[in-house]
Amino acid sequence: MPESVAIIDLGSNTTRMVIYEYERDRYVRLTDEIREVVRLREGMGRTNVLRAAAIQRAINAMRMFKELSDDLGVHEVIAVATSAVRDAVNRDSFLARVKAETGWELRLLSGEEEGYYGALGVVNATCLREGFVIDLGGGSAQVTEVRGGLPQRSISLPLGALRLTELFLDPDKTTSSQVKKLRHFMAEQLASLDWFRARPGDQLMAIGGAIRNLGKIDQERKQYPLSTIHGYRLDAADIASLAEELWRASLKKRRSIKGLREDRADIIPAAAIAYDMLLQHSGFAQLTISRPGLREGVFFEHFLSHLPQPIFPDLRQFSILNLARIFDSDDAHSHHVAFLALRMFDDLRPVHGLDESYRELLWAAGILHDIGAIINYPYHHQHSYYIILNYTLHGFSPRELSIIALIARYHRNKGNPKARELAPLLTEADDRALEALCGIIRLAEYFERGRRQIIRDLRCHADLENGWVQIETLTTGNAAIELWEAERNLDVLSSALDMEVELVQGVWMGES
Repeated sequence: MPESVAIIDLGSNTTRMVIYEYERDRYVRLTDEIREVVRLREGMGRTNVLRAAAIQRAINAMRMFKELSDDLGVHEVIAVATSAVRDAVNRDSFLARVKAETGWELRLLSGEEEGYYGALGVVNATCLREGFVIDLGGGSAQVTEVRGGLPQRSISLPLGALRLTELFLDPDKTTSSQVKKLRHFMAEQLASLDWFRARPGDQLMAIGGAIRNLGKIDQERKQYPLSTIHGYRLDAADIASLAEELWRASLKKRRSIKGLREDRADIIPAAAIAYDMLLQHSGFAQLTISRPGLREGVFFEHFLSHLPQPIFPDLRQFSILNLARIFDSDDAHSHHVAFLALRMFDDLRPVHGLDESYRELLWAAGILHDIGAIINYPYHHQHSYYIILNYTLHGFSPRELSIIALIARYHRNKGNPKARELAPLLTEADDRALEALCGIIRLAEYFERGRRQIIRDLRCHADLENGWVQIETLTTGNAAIELWEAERNLDVLSSALDMEVELVQGVWMGES
């Protein structure tokens, strides 16, 4: 039976609650999310006293979260608090009041724990193996090293966007002198982080609302074709340019910037400057944004608690099967289409010359090609395309996501595949590969037209000298409808391989 858990993150600027439904080792899906800007650190300055208005905003948000979780019948609630509460001299009375109002005992995370959970969320969403994770929030910034796919050392620095704004910047009229002082303070804070340096093969990942907003601004300006922020890459030069532009703009002008949430307009210059300094110090030329972070890290610890480490053993495989199960498409048909497609891919390697990375994307599309049928069968290939693009597949880059979606989109449509609006995300090699992959998936689909696995297996034979390929279907009975449909859809694969493709029916003799 499905279970549900709510994860609450009471941060310095924003508090959020996410609710997950899950069956351990099978699937997980986000069923609700609510966000409230509480500005808990507002007014603390250097006194580290939580102010009355901020306390009341936080209490109101907690009451609202409590009511929603009760109404939805959530089985378990895990609530954590971070920088603002951690630093507050009156934190004990605040935590006691939260418990009195809601019954929840907030777990107060140390700076190192905050960094660990943020990095845990990233590792389980991106397959990060080597590098660093930055979590810049309202009150602090955590830098966590990841080695061998596991979070390692972590440090928490007083570099949150709200804290830096209150200490150094006038949001209405920021001056170069204020910015200079902020940069000097950051340089002092970063001076001792000699281990936070880019090495060959390292990646830099960033989480939190501030970096997502900076990414959204960049996406708007570059007319990025996907709506998701997960996996988006920001160049250091673009962050530096944004930092300069944002602090020089008036608060009113910043509020009109496309991609920027209005409630972050006052603190976004400090965040951009902080990221600029972090990149300069570390030597990374770019960073990648991960939407999952601390809350997801807390959830993954809960969801994967039965494993030696709370890390998905095969994140990419789980992501594909998870999406198929959510949309009730984890069935024998989809798995058999994927199997036949991979058989063709492997047998035709000498002809198509595609590398192993495309094989995995072909498998993923085979599993997911029919998920759109839950919406409407006649156009399910188009719905599958939309769902894959808009339901974040953890562990896959935006480019890979696009290729999977396009293969699913053209698994049954007449004509040659076209990247259209996704073209900017693909390479020239991808453009060449796409036609072959779509030709393969289309034949695999029609070999399974009756959804009865009557074509149990197949073999491909190629005569490169004379320019022809034969696909021998190994059947357990009358496969007339499957072969009839496939015969009418040989054109895409034939064009991609630049060879004649013929079909012949054989007999399946059992497992060899």
